[in-house]
Order: sequence, then structure tokens, then C-alpha cells
Amino acid sequence: MTGFRTALILCLCLAGPASAQDAPSRFGVQDRIGASVMMTESNAIQAANIIQRGRVVSLGRDYRSDMPQTPGQDLRLTQIRVRHGDTARIDSQIDGLTAHSGTRLVGLGHIGAADGDGGPIRFYNGLTAEDDIPGELGVERVAPFFTRGILIDIVSLRGGPMAAGDEITVADIETALDWFGIDPPGNGDAVILHTGWGQHWIADNDTYLSGSPGLGHEAAQWLVEQDVALIGIDSWNVEALTPDAPAGAQPVHVRLITDSGVFVHENLETERLIDAEIAEFAYIFAPVPIVGATGSIGAPLAVY
Repeated sequence: MTGFRTALILCLCLAGPASAQDAPSRFGVQDRIGASVMMTESNAIQAANIIQRGRVVSLGRDYRSDMPQTPGQDLRLTQIRVRHGDTARIDSQIDGLTAHSGTRLVGLGHIGAADGDGGPIRFYNGLTAEDDIPGELGVERVAPFFTRGILIDIVSLRGGPMAAGDEITVADIETALDWFGIDPPGNGDAVILHTGWGQHWIADNDTYLSGSPGLGHEAAQWLVEQDVALIGIDSWNVEALTPDAPAGAQPVHVRLITDSGVFVHENLETERLIDAEIAEFAYIFAPVPIVGATGSIGAPLAVY
């Protein structure tokens, strides 16, 4: 593929006839679950064999009203108290929580891009806005993730947290793997990036949302070529964005999700992996099976 396409994040609920598959996936023209198809029984067995100490680390951040929230998100929790004679119950009603709030798995139906100026918006596997994107690419189709997880600790590598717009390079990833003696990522693995951006979570939400460190184009392409199933990060965006980046310009998102079917897990609390001093683990996450959702909240687990 030459260059990167301009990304437009769309939330569509349009139904219509299936479109021609102008950009069929490497997993087949009818594929709807992307790189998750590479997670086989062998991946699960490999991941299970990594578990030696029986310790479980949650990589999910707490969902709370004062967390960084992008436009369209406004988490509110209401406690509903009901009494029935001598018993009572409290129900929690959650408003404003979207599939892309807080710690979130970005599904294949979340982002589409145009092939040049004025061209049609295409989603994963060539689907267009005329297709039923939520119906075709709903997150309920994706099987639970149970695979080998790898931590890429860029903070230790560079001697401190990354800044907004700082790019993770192929050399960064290869050096980090060599430092920690980890085999390179392979078929169906999950790669988790620790940039240090999580230090701004709640402490300074404006800074957190102002931009992000993340993958550069070449590193994203390299990970695609390693056949990873998922890439996670401790920021709200998997790619490097400066504070003055144009709205909607997310070419790495497009390269990973739209073009390659690679899933993205954002807003992870990767500091917990640093505290546990582990770089290889079993990565476990079951997307909440909401039919038609273009992503999933929830807490992924690292087990070692």
C-alpha cells in the first residue's frame, strides 16, 4: 500500500445492500473478525504455558465521571434504591458510557477512510457507508482474546515518559525486545506499549487528551507484518499525535484497523505491568457481546 489514507471516524447505523469488496482482507473476502482469527488453540496453549506464578494483573482503568472523556462521552452513575418489605436493593444506572469510554477495545467497525479526496468512505474489508457496518462488524462476532502478551517498555528504553507526538519506531521495539530477552511478536500475539502517558490520567485530563505518543507509520506496518492480533497502549490513541494535529487525522488507526483488521486496546494501565516487573504474560480479554457495538469497554487481564 502506498501512503496512508485520511481517516474519518464515523459512527454509522446505516443499512443497505452489501457492497463490492474493493479492498478484500488478507483473511478472505467474507471475513468480519480481522486479525483475531489468528488466535488458535495453539495460541491459548502457549499463553497458558507462560503462566508460572498464578498472578493476575488487571490492565483496565476505573470507569469514573472525572476520567478523561472525549466529545460524546459523559459518564454518570445513578444509584436507584428500591425497598421490598424487609429487603432492599440498589441498582446502578450508568448513563453516558459508550463502547469507546475509558479502557476500550476498538473494533473493526469504528473507523473508515476515504481513498483520496472525495472518495467513498470504506471500512474494514471494503465495506462502505451503504452497508450495515454495525451488523457486519459488531464486536459480538469477536471471540475472547487468550494469547501471548508482550510488553514494550519505551519509558525504560528512553529514560523517561514520552511526550505528545513522540513516535515509537521499529528500532525502539526491537531494542526493547532485545533488552528484556523476549522473542519477537508472532502470529496472533498481543503487543502492549508502555509510553508513560498514563501519568496524566485524571491528574491532568486536558494534557492527556491534548495529543498522544504512539506508533509511527513504519512501526505500525512492522507490527502488521508480524501478524499480531492486537496492539494495546496507555494513551487514548495508538498513534503519535501532536496537540495541533488535524481532527480526524489518524492514519495509523486506518492502517491497523481498516486496512489490516488489527484490534487496538486503548487507555490501558500499563504501569501495573511495570510494577509487576513482567514483560511476557497471558493476555486475556472477552469483549462485552453487545450486538452491533463498534468497540467494547472492560478490563483486560495479564496473567503470569
